[in-house]
Amino acid sequence: MKNYFTLSLLLVAVMVVSCSGMRKFDRVEATSVERYSIVYKDNKCGLYDIQADSLVTAIEYDALRFGRTASEGGYVFTIWVSEMGNYEGMISIESTTNERVEVMIPKQQ
Repeated sequence: MKNYFTLSLLLVAVMVVSCSGMRKFDRVEATSVERYSIVYKDNKCGLYDIQADSLVTAIEYDALRFGRTASEGGYVFTIWVSEMGNYEGMISIESTTNERVEVMIPKQQ
């Protein structure tokens, strides 16, 4: 019986340690779209889907901000303005599947 207790305690400790580092962000910023948040880690940011409990983009952008919501052909999209290095652009995310289309162009000097 003591071995089961020790094994169970060890298993719980491993689960806590492994889960605690999975989604650790420096900061989470709410947006005007309840479903999505902007998450920050190491001075970079990305989009996080609260409903799906997952990242929609990698945490690689210098800046993100909500643009607008649009619909076309029965699909609803959220559009985000993004900056990454010497590039700026838009990210469009389809709200049902989180499918992403990204367009980046060099910044005007």
